[in-house]
Amino acid sequence: MYRISDDRALVFTQDVITPLVDDPVAYGAIAATNSLSDIFAMGGKPIMSLGFIGVPNGVPIEIIADIERGGAETALAAGAPVLGGHSIECKDLIYGLAVIGEVHPDRVFRNDALRIGDQLILTKPLGTATLTTAAKNDALSESELSEVIAGMRMSNGPAVDPMQRAGVRAATDITGFGLLGHAAEQAAASGVCIVLNQTAVPAYSRAREMLERGFLTRGNKSNQRYAESLGPVAGEPELLLRDPQTSGGLLAAVRPGQLETLLKELRALGFPHASHVGEVVAGAGLRVIS
Repeated sequence: MYRISDDRALVFTQDVITPLVDDPVAYGAIAATNSLSDIFAMGGKPIMSLGFIGVPNGVPIEIIADIERGGAETALAAGAPVLGGHSIECKDLIYGLAVIGEVHPDRVFRNDALRIGDQLILTKPLGTATLTTAAKNDALSESELSEVIAGMRMSNGPAVDPMQRAGVRAATDITGFGLLGHAAEQAAASGVCIVLNQTAVPAYSRAREMLERGFLTRGNKSNQRYAESLGPVAGEPELLLRDPQTSGGLLAAVRPGQLETLLKELRALGFPHASHVGEVVAGAGLRVIS
């Protein structure tokens, strides 16, 4: 983030992902939504994007065009048109955006601003990694991924204004380190303890089933170690909390008096699974309860 005046700061981010689905337009849209989410996670408004694609030799130009189209349409709808970019030839197919956004310096969502007594809200369900891994191993059909694809394509943008009205000052988006890892980052940065109620954590349909059947990514195992490297982890976190997310939801901290109002607004804006998943207490690290 770069402050350019008393009331304006620029936010910069970049992210790329490999394909999670077969449909190239959907892949482009998911990758763009994932990239844009970092701007929203800081309370910002995206204003422009640059595309980046890495393509193995032999991928048809029509596929490349569809990926770019899915990303460009998504970015334009978010108010951040793709104004240029770069492409390379590489071993694996990758696509994403570099995004520039803006935010008022006094309204930034931070990782290190949790306060004792804050209540934690999660805007989207978990389970993207296990479900897409199961599909790649033919345990689920593409049609059975419709809910999670829609979730990954759903922007966190509409959540920003109601969160700012509710006084949110601490938030992060849930991505590769899973809910466990990203919550641990916030707790460590803020010098507090986060209590997660895992029975309240929303999951995409069949996500817990696929985890129990063993459809885990490497990140699921490493995310437990990552969280523990940042502070103590008490309790027995279920596999879902460790599942890496692509284009996951926002984990936001709100004062108790604004909790129900914010949940109601988020659900009315198209986040039907927005849930109260924990709270901030004195101490360090994470405590997981059921």
